[in-house]
Order: sequence, then structure tokens, then C-alpha cells
Amino acid sequence: MEQELPLAEVLRRIRFALDTMDALPRAVFDLHRYRDLDYQRIAVELNISVAEVERHLAAAMLHILRCTDGDGP
Repeated sequence: MEQELPLAEVLRRIRFALDTMDALPRAVFDLHRYRDLDYQRIAVELNISVAEVERHLAAAMLHILRCTDGDGP
């Protein structure tokens, strides 16, 4: 059975994930999660294709998952 982490540790890992994310995935993540922009609008804002938005958002989410899952950083 997996033991839950204390909230402070979860938040530390999320902050680490955001701080260590590459710039473009971070920008896509921020625009999508914090400004609630759709993929088309993000593509326009960052002058990239919708396919690139999808790829960078997936990379951002994977990075966060890797930093927060298991033993973490």
C-alpha cells in the first residue's frame, strides 16, 4: 500500500516541477491552466502550431508527474 505524502511535500514537488520545466512547455502550461486559453489561442499567442501546443502541454504534464510521483527529486 502506497503512503500519502504530506501536503507540504506535494507542494514542494510541484514548485520544483514548475521551476525546472523548460520555457516553452511552461508557457503553454501557464496559458492553458492559469489563463484558461484553448489550444488555438495558445498557438496564436506563442506563434506555434496547435500540434506543438499539444506536444508541449503533454511534456509539461509528464514533467510534473515525474517530479511528483514516487520518490520524487
